[in-house]
Amino acid sequence: MNISKPLAIGVAAVVIIAAVAGIIILTHDDDDRVKIGYLTGDLHQISHLVMMDKSLFGDESLLEKYEVDAVSANPGGYANGGAVMDAIAAGSVDIAWLGAPPVIQKHLNAGTDVKIIAVANSEGSSIVVKDGIDSVEDLRGKTVATPGPASIQHLLFMEVIENAGMKTVQKGAETGPNIVYWKQLPPVNQKAALEKGDVDAAVGWEPYGSAAITDGTAKILEWSGEVWPDHPCCVVAVRTSYAEANPDIVAKVIKAHIDATEWIEETVEDKNSENYTKLVDMSKTFSGINDEKVIDSALSKIKYKYQIDEAFRTSLDGFTESYIDLDVIKSNRISERGYSSVKDFVDKIIDTSYLERAEEMVENNIA
Repeated sequence: MNISKPLAIGVAAVVIIAAVAGIIILTHDDDDRVKIGYLTGDLHQISHLVMMDKSLFGDESLLEKYEVDAVSANPGGYANGGAVMDAIAAGSVDIAWLGAPPVIQKHLNAGTDVKIIAVANSEGSSIVVKDGIDSVEDLRGKTVATPGPASIQHLLFMEVIENAGMKTVQKGAETGPNIVYWKQLPPVNQKAALEKGDVDAAVGWEPYGSAAITDGTAKILEWSGEVWPDHPCCVVAVRTSYAEANPDIVAKVIKAHIDATEWIEETVEDKNSENYTKLVDMSKTFSGINDEKVIDSALSKIKYKYQIDEAFRTSLDGFTESYIDLDVIKSNRISERGYSSVKDFVDKIIDTSYLERAEEMVENNIA
């Protein structure tokens, strides 16, 4: 990028002043720390919080223990997985926690070059509705808030509505007798929209469904686990060019993710433990929700895991086929991206080498 002489002088002056003042200014080009991306307040992804926390495992975080220098790319988080994928494409994020569907959608539709390198969770999303709506059919003509088309929650919404014989249309696009409308809203803002009457229902990640249910703003229509039992949701993905240039760092991040996930799995089993209190407090801060009942409910609806197994691969096959059937992804995208089939795409978008290396490091106690 060309920089004009006055601008270059100005930037140099700022850097000199900052250096004298003892302030370090970093840009994406000169910051060699791992840039971590995640969704705003999404408790599916709290392994990244656990592995970056300095109070849970002695005097240093898991990432520090494994000699990984990492930073949150966007401390407030991203509104949805599509936004995370855009940040990966721009080079602003190296490793990210996000839903599997936006990885599929953005890779095939936009060519964003990423690999899925671990699982983060399964289940943990909901469709909540206002009083007077008692079935999926009652959503006809109503407006539903979703995180956006590149999210697993939106895919859940589309599948449920289409299976009930109705059509999903973005609010304002068209009208008709057999339509359920959707409006893009990050889950953190969905409860307020329900309260104001801007939407009649919402689909989102935890803890925001539980928050709307707990205070009576809405009631549950369907939990995602009831629609798709044990369905995969969030994954850990890496920008391919970053992984190829930094394989050791990527493996160490996944090692920390494994340790953090196992800690979470153990912690949620004992709600009377000190660690559970710490997990709840951490979740409150991250989500902005201070009601312990809400956090308890949310954590109980999420299954934390890291393993990539055959069931996960089969689900990714299904997600991809659903996107093609719903015309969100054109069928010719598979061949255009160089894949012979959906199965070939799934086999190649997943790279288990970093997970396998991380598991070996855990077994052999290698830092």
